[in-house]
Amino acid sequence: MKKIACFVQNINFYQDLCTAAEEEGFVIQDTGGYFEELPEYILFVTDDSHAAKRIVDSDLPVAFASHSGKLQNVFNLKIPFDGIQFKSLLDQLMHGVTDDLYSRISWPEFIRKSYLIDNDIFKLDKIIFFITRELIFFAGISEIQKIRIGLSEMLANAVEHGNLGISADEKFRHTEDGTYENFLKSRIENLKHYECRVRLEIYMDKNTVEFTIEDEGRGFNVEKAEFQAKKNDLLKLHGRGIMLTKIYFDSVEYNKKGNKVVIRKFLS
Repeated sequence: MKKIACFVQNINFYQDLCTAAEEEGFVIQDTGGYFEELPEYILFVTDDSHAAKRIVDSDLPVAFASHSGKLQNVFNLKIPFDGIQFKSLLDQLMHGVTDDLYSRISWPEFIRKSYLIDNDIFKLDKIIFFITRELIFFAGISEIQKIRIGLSEMLANAVEHGNLGISADEKFRHTEDGTYENFLKSRIENLKHYECRVRLEIYMDKNTVEFTIEDEGRGFNVEKAEFQAKKNDLLKLHGRGIMLTKIYFDSVEYNKKGNKVVIRKFLS
């Protein structure tokens, strides 16, 4: 259970905070002014500057809520409560990031971006976080996490099996031997693959999130991969990636060659 501690005297802010936290799968617990032991929480929210200063030196992140004032070395939330700002804060905390994306005076109607991503798959999780942070303007935290899982599957396939040319059998064999990480590093460093890139195009608005992913590999037989995945043949990692992505996305469409895919999520 993800829990947030709070000591908030502004009743309207407190009620809005509880509602927003519940929608994102978090539980708010009022500490009643007791701040000594808060190890099981991910955040402490308060509108009392003295309470904020008392625990600012602890390991627990602190968010100070106020109409206009700011405190040093804490996150600052605006009163009245702003749901987008709160989601931005949660997203940062869950990924260990402290540079705030959100601006109270402006936010996007839609986002359209294009990226070239290199083959260092070990940095993929951080890359996905930074290029999808604007999702907080359109979707809830739990939905964002699911979107990122599906996107991660597709980008990993594009790098490993597309640009690096690693076959399902090779991955299975080296994984079983415990040598896959070293094998993967050798492929990444190989000059043959060094300049290959994955092209990622992103579109998102309040109704739809769409990713177009294209690698520089030879492609694969999409129909065969889907058939193998339905037979639970986990050696066929392309197919497994497709099936996992279909759990989190409403549409997964490959081109005939198998090196380009468009995945879409329709937001509620």
